[in-house]
Amino acid sequence: MSSTPNKVLIVDDDFISLEVLKAMVRQYPVEIITAQTGHEAITAAVEHRPTLILLDHELPDIDGIDVYCQIVEKLGSETPNTAMVTGHQHDDFAERCSAAGINTQLHKPVKPQELADLLRIASGV
Repeated sequence: MSSTPNKVLIVDDDFISLEVLKAMVRQYPVEIITAQTGHEAITAAVEHRPTLILLDHELPDIDGIDVYCQIVEKLGSETPNTAMVTGHQHDDFAERCSAAGINTQLHKPVKPQELADLLRIASGV
């Protein structure tokens, strides 16, 4: 494994949700990058090339699924694994995520065990 830590991009416009996810992710040997808007998330994903993105569904400027699609347009096959995080259960949410290529959905409040496998992959342990 390289000496450069793997990176996790956490995207959430809610300060408390962002801090909770950061605290959960800090338990793993990864570098944490944060963004609070869709535009910040796209820029951070392209600039930092994280191993994993934890992406809030409802952002103030762009829907999380649209953020993911824009990241895919820019990074193509280098698009990081992405888990969509939501506080609301929409009828077509899972279908919309799957159609966009996001196969992991987490519901707030995110349980530590739900993040464990994702973070083990991202941290290389």
